[in-house]
Amino acid sequence: MGVIATRLTYGSLLVASVCALFWLDRSVLPYLTSGAVLSLLALGAQAEFYKMLRDSGIAPALGLGLLAGAYYLLTRLAPALEWTWKQDSAAPDPRAYFDAGAHLAAATVFLLVSGVLLRRTEGAAQRIGATLLGLLVVPFLLGYAVEIRYLQPDGWAWLIFLVAVAKTGDSAAFFVGRAFGRHKLVVEVSPNKSWEGAVASVAGSVAAGWLVAVTAFTTPPELALWLPAAVLTNVAAQFGDLGESLLKRACKVKDSAPLIPVMGGLFDLVDSFLIAAPVLRLYLGLRQDV
Repeated sequence: MGVIATRLTYGSLLVASVCALFWLDRSVLPYLTSGAVLSLLALGAQAEFYKMLRDSGIAPALGLGLLAGAYYLLTRLAPALEWTWKQDSAAPDPRAYFDAGAHLAAATVFLLVSGVLLRRTEGAAQRIGATLLGLLVVPFLLGYAVEIRYLQPDGWAWLIFLVAVAKTGDSAAFFVGRAFGRHKLVVEVSPNKSWEGAVASVAGSVAAGWLVAVTAFTTPPELALWLPAAVLTNVAAQFGDLGESLLKRACKVKDSAPLIPVMGGLFDLVDSFLIAAPVLRLYLGLRQDV
């Protein structure tokens, strides 16, 4: 099976899985379904990142890093757990629960105190730095996708918007870049990416944003709200992809793991959201005061 056929096959399976996830998140177990799945993806991607670092000669504290990541992600899931327990009619309010800085500080303190108690001074700065990098790059950044789900109104639709815009742009960049790409984008970081693919990515994301805006929302958002959101999310998603490529090239690997043929591992799967999720969350917070 060729590269394009393989990508279409597994991409279709992933799309079907995401559709089932969103149905469960809206109809069966709201908030908790998407939050739990995103948290598991984050921990899996964090573990892959740590393995990349170890294979390149850098040794993060794998177990401690994953414990810190699990703690941080649990703080993101707390509103969903409370809502599921109480069955409140209103969606969780992220402003009442999400002191991301304090929880990140707690995770950092945990890593530093653990380092002291373990008494391993040799390579401590490199080990703790690499462990913190994994915590920041994956659980911390991807945690904003969980928070988007809680936004009122239509947090569910905005989460669909994030996934559709980021992944449609990624697919458009792949197919157009493969067929027509002539001018390299950032060859030192990602040799196969082109300006033609980048432009197609923006166009594909705008089309996906429009489709979600007119179909998924209870009240369709105005053009002045969703169009800048689509463009910002796309640009951020492209930088997320490039940022992951930067880290992979530093570790001298092509894919984070051989999990999905052609597509790579979980870190490869979520890279588009790592910058796109906090950017979209910040944009919506500024525009909607949530």
